[in-house]
Amino acid sequence: MSAFSDFMDGLPDGAIGVAVSGGSDSVALLVLAVEWARKSDRTVLAATVDHGLRDAAGDEAAGVAKLCACLGVGHNILRWDGVHSGNTQDAARRARQRLIGAWAREQGLAAVASGHTRDDQAETFLLRLKRGSGVDGLAGMASQIVKDDVLWVRPVLNARRAELREMLTAQGVGWIDDPSNDDLQFDRVKMRNALEMLDEIGLSVDVLADTAGRMQTARGALEAATLQAARQVAEPREIGSVRLNVAVLRDEPREIQLRLLAHTLRWISGAEYRPRLSALKLALTAVLDGHGHTLAGCLIAPKKGDIAEVSREPAAMLQSDAQTGGFDGRWACDVAEGVWRPLGEDGLQQRPDWREVAEHRNSLLSSPSLWYNNELKSAPFVDKYSACKCKLRTGPESFFATIVTH
Repeated sequence: MSAFSDFMDGLPDGAIGVAVSGGSDSVALLVLAVEWARKSDRTVLAATVDHGLRDAAGDEAAGVAKLCACLGVGHNILRWDGVHSGNTQDAARRARQRLIGAWAREQGLAAVASGHTRDDQAETFLLRLKRGSGVDGLAGMASQIVKDDVLWVRPVLNARRAELREMLTAQGVGWIDDPSNDDLQFDRVKMRNALEMLDEIGLSVDVLADTAGRMQTARGALEAATLQAARQVAEPREIGSVRLNVAVLRDEPREIQLRLLAHTLRWISGAEYRPRLSALKLALTAVLDGHGHTLAGCLIAPKKGDIAEVSREPAAMLQSDAQTGGFDGRWACDVAEGVWRPLGEDGLQQRPDWREVAEHRNSLLSSPSLWYNNELKSAPFVDKYSACKCKLRTGPESFFATIVTH
């Protein structure tokens, strides 16, 4: 409890959310959080996501609500109505993050806590090792991370699952055992079982979790070096593209080159993960050799003066109803009648003075434009006096701010 309190005391002021599935780890987290909140005069709220994947899911969520009522904690059940196909576990994880993130923003929470443990850290390490991950993947889960304007924290990441269960048993608090935790079709369950055998040869949960911690330290050093290089190499622009000084990039170590290019592609495309290493290496070779390339929904084009322009690929972008005031996930646009979509070739042809704009043609092709009944109404990055405005939701400076994991 002392270590838990020290962690929680370091969080920003305000109510703290707890994601509670009903399993032992999240229930133990809830119990610890309630005890801390009472001593610290803080507020704790809880949320449970009902994925609807099992018949018992609704009853289990109701059980968590009952426990929260006994503990005097406000509780919300968030229901996922998504299509359960493909990689169900991954889809459920994404839905859980999206629903709880929206709940946290709506409630104005200072942070959201999840019940990941040292056992989860070791399982994640093995999963990433199986996939051939590098330093970033093997660094496992961080104790804190900011995503979509929500601070996510893992206060029991250094605790063992068995310790938490002993605490719950001692206090007479029950939990739900999800049958999917024993289903060998899931890789994480295989890794959980493998840990029992690895422990016999000295590769215990603690050893693997400690290794992940050392990888986090290495990752931090590499991210800091990448940020330093980015300040010299990259120029993120208001139009959403990034210009890379290839001459300076060539002088960087290979690892930093790959990291900087991967970050550039993710920042422009909004992708959650970096491209596969083999594809990234091909793209980096194209950049260094001054050739064009396409990867991860982005276009890489050489410019004069040993410069590469990386912009969004128009074909990969999604048009948006102008009433929503957004476009392609990264643009905030004026609310108006019509549709926001990439300017494209047809739009550029209607703006013969586009060459007077100090932007690469590819960047203009993917820039936001407002259309109504297939008629171009506004091209904010081409029109000198545009009737409508669009801007990056996070601004160009976010390119640098998001290199280091927060």
